[in-house]
Amino acid sequence: LKWVESNTPEKTREQLEGWLPRQHWGEINVLWVGFGQESQQQKEKMLRKALACSSPVLALNLLMRIKFDVRKGAKKFGLEEEVEDVLKEEK
Repeated sequence: LKWVESNTPEKTREQLEGWLPRQHWGEINVLWVGFGQESQQQKEKMLRKALACSSPVLALNLLMRIKFDVRKGAKKFGLEEEVEDVLKEEK
């Protein structure tokens, strides 16, 4: 999302802590860590969730914003038709 500039989880944490109020860190950290892990390790699950959600166009756009190659993932996981149908809606 380009909120920080870092190459390691530790540097990312430090930079986020620099601007996120400390009282919110516990709640937000769980969300960010889960999202980060899923986007890196469970790409098929994340793509299927995006397609099944109430706003799949927005969800796929978010995935593309974090550099997830949606079309490549769709091809790899046999979801090409579903992804193309959603992306057509956007136009």
